[in-house]
Amino acid sequence: MEFGVILPHFMRVEERKRKRIADFYKEEFLRHKCRLECQRPFFQEKTYEEIESVLNKIIDEMERICEVENFEELASHLLHRIDVVTNLSSSKVHPTYRIH
Repeated sequence: MEFGVILPHFMRVEERKRKRIADFYKEEFLRHKCRLECQRPFFQEKTYEEIESVLNKIIDEMERICEVENFEELASHLLHRIDVVTNLSSSKVHPTYRIH
């Protein structure tokens, strides 16, 4: 097998890995969005809309976020920041809705 054949295969593997990780984080942010929707009555409308806007942007841009060199750290950091607002990770709801 030539080096030229190995490199494209490696790149495809890396792309698939990034796609799976992006999908994982996207799903986690969608869970936080659902949690936020349940908490809507507890937020002022403007605050809720700002948080929802940020979540939507993160979800919509996840594929691009995953192109950044340290994307796993960045996505994890963003997820933790959103968790501060939604408190989903320490929720007593059904475990499938928790992130940790």
